[in-house]
This record gives sequence, C-alpha cells and structure tokens, in this order.
Amino acid sequence: MNNRIPAIFLFFIFFISVVFAAFVFLAIAKPKGYFTPKIKITQSAVRGDIKTKDYTVAKSEKLYGVYVYPKYLDSDKKQLFYTLFSIYTDIPVRELKRAVIIGKQNGLSRIRIATVDLKTKQNLIYLRKVLDKKRVFLTDKRTGIRLGYEIESLDFKRVYPYKDTLQPFLGRYRKDERRGDNGLELYYNDVLSAKQDGYKIGYRDVYGNIIYDKSAKIKRPINGKDIKLNINLALQRKIEKLLSFQKQKLQAKEVLAAVMDSKSGKILAIASSNRYDPAHITPRDIPNMKISAVREVFEPGSVMKPITFAILLENNKVNPYEVLNAHNGRWKPEWRKTPIRDDEPFKWLSAEDAIVHSSNIVLSELSLRLTPDEFFNGLKKFGFASRTGIDLPYEVKGRIRSRRLLNYPIYKSTTAYGYGILVTFVQLLKAYNAFNNYGIEVTPRLANMPSESKRVMSAKNAEIMLKILRKVVLKGTGKAAIVDGIFTAGKTGTAHVSMGKKGYQQIYNSSFIGFANDKNHRYTIAVTFFDIKAKWPNYFASQSAVPTFRKIIDIMINENLLKETNATK
Repeated sequence: MNNRIPAIFLFFIFFISVVFAAFVFLAIAKPKGYFTPKIKITQSAVRGDIKTKDYTVAKSEKLYGVYVYPKYLDSDKKQLFYTLFSIYTDIPVRELKRAVIIGKQNGLSRIRIATVDLKTKQNLIYLRKVLDKKRVFLTDKRTGIRLGYEIESLDFKRVYPYKDTLQPFLGRYRKDERRGDNGLELYYNDVLSAKQDGYKIGYRDVYGNIIYDKSAKIKRPINGKDIKLNINLALQRKIEKLLSFQKQKLQAKEVLAAVMDSKSGKILAIASSNRYDPAHITPRDIPNMKISAVREVFEPGSVMKPITFAILLENNKVNPYEVLNAHNGRWKPEWRKTPIRDDEPFKWLSAEDAIVHSSNIVLSELSLRLTPDEFFNGLKKFGFASRTGIDLPYEVKGRIRSRRLLNYPIYKSTTAYGYGILVTFVQLLKAYNAFNNYGIEVTPRLANMPSESKRVMSAKNAEIMLKILRKVVLKGTGKAAIVDGIFTAGKTGTAHVSMGKKGYQQIYNSSFIGFANDKNHRYTIAVTFFDIKAKWPNYFASQSAVPTFRKIIDIMINENLLKETNATK
C-alpha cells in the first residue's frame, strides 16, 4: 500500500509535465491549421442618415459577412446545416453549397457564404445555438474551440424607403466611389461620410465568440453624422403627385415647384415632375437626375417685371401712381426694328398697373430711366448672375447683360420684361422672397442649417411691391390664385422658348412666383413649367402655373400649414 503512493505521485508529476510541455510546444511551434484563440473583428462605420421631422428618407443598413469553416462541419449533418441556414436567410441551398465549393477550389479554409442585414444576423445568432445543440459543428481538438460560422461587420447598403420622393434633390450614394452622387447626398457628403472603422480584439470562447474580459480591446466605429431636413414629407409627396399630373395634362417637359418659409429660408418642399428611384436607375432616368431648379437657365419673361420695378423704386426713379402712355398696346420706338406689343391694349396706365396688367410697353419706358450701373447693380443685388447658396450642388449663375449693353435702349427694354437674361428657378424664388420678408433676402435651405440674410431693398419699398403683387391676384393675370381667408400675391410670366438658330418657337415657359400668408405664417411659393406644348390658351401662366399654385395652397391648408383667416397681408 505504501509503495503505491510514490507511484501515483510520480504519475501526477509526469502528467503535469506533459501538459506543460504541450502548451510550450503550441506556443512556440503552432501546428499547421492551428487557430489562435485571440481574434480581431472589424466593425465598419456607416454613412449618416438623411431625415425629415418624422421620417428617414435615406438611411444606411449595416451588412454582415457570414463565414464557415467547412472542415468543422459534421459530414453527416451538412444537409441539415444547409437546410436550416437557407430557412433563416432565404438564400437557396444550391447557392450556399456553390459558395463552399468555390471557396474550397480557391484553397480557402474560411469561406464567406452569405452577406446579410441586421435582422438576418439576429436570426443567425439564434440559429447558431440550435446548431450547437444538434452538434452540427466539430470541436478543434487542439484548441477546444467549436468552429462553425462567424458573423463579421462588412459595410452598409444605402436605402431610400420612399423611392423617387424628393428626387433629384436628394441624390444617391455611389458605393463604388464611396461618396454621394448629386443632390443632398453630394452637397453634405463630408458630413454624412463614415469617418473611421472600429474593431474588437479578444480571446475566443469554445463557440468562437469574443470573451469580453479585461484583456479585450474595443474601439467603436465613428459613423457619419445625420442630416435633418426642413422638408415636410407629406407636403412634398402631394406636390410631386400634383406636378406629375400637370406635366402630362399640359404636355410640359418638366414642372417645378417650391415652398419656402419667407422669414427663415427653410424649404418645406421642392419638387419636380421628373423623378427617379435611386435603387433602380434605368437609361430613361438619366435626364431626370439633373437638378433643373439650379441648373436649368431660362428667360423668365414677365416675372422679371416686378424686379425691374423694385430697382426703379430703390433708385427713386418711379412713382407707383404716375400715369404713362401705354400706346394702345403697340409701340414702335425709333431704336427698335419691330414694335413692342401688349396682350391687353391700354391708352394710359399707372406705373403700378403696368405690373398688374403686365405691360411690356410701360416697363420698357420706365427702364430707360435707369442708368446702366443702376440696372446692372440692381440685378446683381437681387442675386442674378450669382449663385443663391442653396444647399444643392452644381448650381449655375445664370447671365445678365453687361453694363456696356445696358447702355442701349433695346437691351435695357427687353431685360426689363424678362428677355435676354438667363435665370434659374431658385434665383427667382430667392429674389421674390424679399418682397414678402420686408426687403430682407435669405438663403434657401433644404437642410436644417443656418441661413444667411441681408437687406436688398427697404422695408417700405418691399411693402409697396407686396401691395402691387396683391393687385395682380385681385385684378390682373393671377385671379386664379385667390383663396378665401389667405393673403395671396404674385406675378405671372409666360415666355417663348428660344431654339437657338431656329429662333423663338411656339413652346413656352410659364411661371408664377408668389406668396401665401396667414396670421402666423408667410410663405414664398414658386411654380415653373418648362417647354409647354399645350394649345392656346393653356400655355399661359394664368392657365397653368397659377392654378398649380392655388392647388399647392389647398394642400398646405389640408396639412395645417396655412389657416384660413381674415389675413390681409
């Protein structure tokens, strides 16, 4: 009995020595196929979301790679693995098997068989527990770790839940170039972009997962920041539907509309009839990716007349109540080869009524009072031939005539009523807004970002202009914009479209830029139809842009953005 004790003791010492030697061997000469128990998992940073008050219009959904070790799949339970994995991921069994076959052919011991989203990842975490209970995966004899499949953060996919809503102003994300492409996605790319990936480093447990102890190291990813928009999504979508209908009805190339808070510059809606789904772009969609509101320049026609009149007021060159010769609707000055004509013939008109009845003749006469410097500087002050600063990329400046050309009566005259000058839709929106904001210009903003402001005319003259534009609605070409209980004002403009060498054709751009105010709100609203081919008289702004303006106000009332009161201004 006493002889057995030393034997047992010696055996115990021998056993401990063997185990120690094995650990030393594994640490120094890691055998082929040995998996270190310490692992590093990368966590990809994601791009920030673009949101309205209540909705997310562009978001990043994380993607995860699922990796398997075929060597550690029990050969008798492979079919069970493929079947259950397919059920949990909706990936066909044949695709899973094909991924494993290709991986083996490439000599890989760790093969990515699927890319999944967050929801599917959660399902697979549960599935792993089910498979472990069924002993689907084998245990590595050297490490004691059961290697089945691992889930690692890969990247993200950009999702646009509302498809073509807010396009092309929203833009899209180019995954291949890792940047925004057009619209807000591009303009705020630096803000939205993912900044830095994170990682997790730690030892594996027996199931291959990281053990979060003191030795674990975690660096969190730095994601891109979210952008909050001023857009009212319900208003936006309803206006888009309206514009699509109006485009087809009036045979236009495109219809644009925008609603801006006159005081703050916040854009509540900016819509085009020409949209696209960024997730499914076809060759037919490519023209729709152009943001015409800041890139399409056009001759504005009569919507330019209030700007000319405001410049005259600021230079003390006109009295709204003075009476001028309207020449019965036809005037042939000596400096023109062809006469200037008005649609409505008047013998005499007051200066303000020249705006109300849109007289080319009287505005031409008045413009001759301005020096080239006064006219040129006035146009520049209202923002023409300059970018508006709106938060959209690729904005163009447009064009106005030089001081030298404005020395000539013919160029001064045609500029006064909106020909020979090239503007953008947003330039008109911004310029008109000063009339409804006491002479103060504000920079339009789609995102909830600070807006710049500056005075471009006196509050007194802005008030005069607002009253004149109110008369356009009450007595002139804007009568279809009258809304009971809402103060509405604005100006129509219908301009022939020039086709280059072919000259002006029977195609028209029609606009109405105006305002809708109640006791608590002041809004600037712009509508422009490009290339209307509808028959007379439907191409006139009074028959196209003004009724569209009125329908937008009806939508705003229904959305509680305007309340019918006894508002007068």
